[in-house]
Amino acid sequence: MINFAHRGASGDYPENTLLAFREAIKVGATGFELDVHKTKDNKIVVIHDEDIERTFLGKGLIKDLTLEELQKFKCRKVLFRNLTNCYIPTLEEVLEIVKSNNLILNIELKTDEIHYIDIEKDVIDLVKKYEVENKIIISSFNPESIKICKDIDSEIKTGFLYCKPIVNVIEKAKKLKANAIHPSFELVSKKLIQKAHENNLEVNIFTVNSPRDMRRVINMKADGIFTDYPGLLNQIISEE
Repeated sequence: MINFAHRGASGDYPENTLLAFREAIKVGATGFELDVHKTKDNKIVVIHDEDIERTFLGKGLIKDLTLEELQKFKCRKVLFRNLTNCYIPTLEEVLEIVKSNNLILNIELKTDEIHYIDIEKDVIDLVKKYEVENKIIISSFNPESIKICKDIDSEIKTGFLYCKPIVNVIEKAKKLKANAIHPSFELVSKKLIQKAHENNLEVNIFTVNSPRDMRRVINMKADGIFTDYPGLLNQIISEE
């Protein structure tokens, strides 16, 4: 089972920062999950929201700011505000970490609200530049983004994200040529996982943070768990 650190070890450290990713490795994560947007000057950056102000001291949409401008903003969490590794990183900086560690990286394309032109191609180009194709899953809530990724490279692994019930989700994922479904924890059942596996689809579940829920998902034979607490999940996996 892949222990995906959701936005890094985000339960204890500022999400989607290099600090959160490096600390996740220390506590036993075997994968990262992160979110990407595109800057005004066409750089791929790692941050969850379209606007910076929830996690950083400032305002503005990612698409309206340059990389240089974005990386000047300080972390909103007081305890981490002056640390040098708590800025908005580029995807390339995280790919450097992935390349040198035994990790799987889930890149979520944040195209459900804003569709950045060519973001799918830009991300795949970077993945190939760092030669980590075999370590990558590209996911999105937007089915069109998954389709575009497969049109660009049929071998790239993709995951179909969803947080509301979808009728015949297995068939929809197969039509998209996705390699996995990524349902929210509330939508998961052992039957769903079994059916997905019968159709050669992996099942990676978000966001699972309590020991009880972790044990439940492990016992259902999921392929991966996204969690804010990769250290805790590592302990639970060892116990199970």
